[in-house]
Parts: sequence; C-alpha cells; structure tokens
Amino acid sequence: MLLHLLAAAMLILSGAFCGAYYSEKLKNRVRICTDAERLLRICAAMIRSSRRDIFNIIKALKSEGLSELGFLFELPEEYSADCDVRNCWRNALIRDRSIPAEEKAVLTELGLILGTTDAEGQLSGIASLLVRMEELREQRREEYLRKGKLYRSLGVMAGVSVGIILI
Repeated sequence: MLLHLLAAAMLILSGAFCGAYYSEKLKNRVRICTDAERLLRICAAMIRSSRRDIFNIIKALKSEGLSELGFLFELPEEYSADCDVRNCWRNALIRDRSIPAEEKAVLTELGLILGTTDAEGQLSGIASLLVRMEELREQRREEYLRKGKLYRSLGVMAGVSVGIILI
C-alpha cells in the first residue's frame, strides 16, 4: 500500500512538472517577442542616430543582452567577401528552433531590410515590423494568461487522476 501511495505521489508531481513545463513554454514565447521588439527598437535607434551599417548593428546587438535571440551570436561582426550577411541572418534564424515561426518571419524581414536602403527606408520598414511584433507580443501574452494556468492545473489533475486509478 505504501508503494502505491508513493507511486501516486510521483505521478502527481510528474503531472505538475509537465503542466509547469508547458506553461513555461508559453511564457518563453512572450519573452522572445519582448526581446525581438527590443531588438527592433535598438536597430531603429542606431540607424536614426548614427546611421550605422549592418555589421556595427550586429556587434551592438550582441552586447545588449537579448538572451532569447540566440541566433544573433552566430552572425558575423565584420564584412567578408565570402559571407553574405543576409543569408547568414536567415540561416541562423532557421537553425534557432526556440523562436516560433511568426517571430522568425518578422526577424527574417528585418534581416532583409537592414543595410539595403537609405536610413529613412530602413526606419519605415522597421516601424511596420515593430507594429507586427507588438501585436504578436500581445497575442502571446494573452495566450499565456489564458492557457498558462490551465496547463498547470491540468498537469496536476492528470497526475491526481492517474494516481487515484493506481491506488
């Protein structure tokens, strides 16, 4: 009997951890959008104030602490004739599996905008991407608020249910 109670407790805990894991995944999506939004604002500020090129922007972004956007650390910081920075940007985003598809689409467009037109063209492109990213962040936040608690509760309830069946 003690073994059954111990197994039931383990199932309840594993259900709770599973629910917490899926809730944390939703919260992480909000953090990714927040970091991406910050990245867009930083790019716009650098282009507006000092009209930096894409390599200086990448170098500055790496020091900004955008921890959820790991693809940045794969990008080159200096010009090289054998490396197309836009392909590097796109490929680094493709390899980063932590970023959802909608956010990847916005960030891919940013990679195509940076350094291709004059400052005003880049700023207007970034402004439209910023609006899209703000909408995505709000959507992700609402999704977390709506489903986060549900996932945690369902995890515990599933563990309890299986634990009761086991006993």
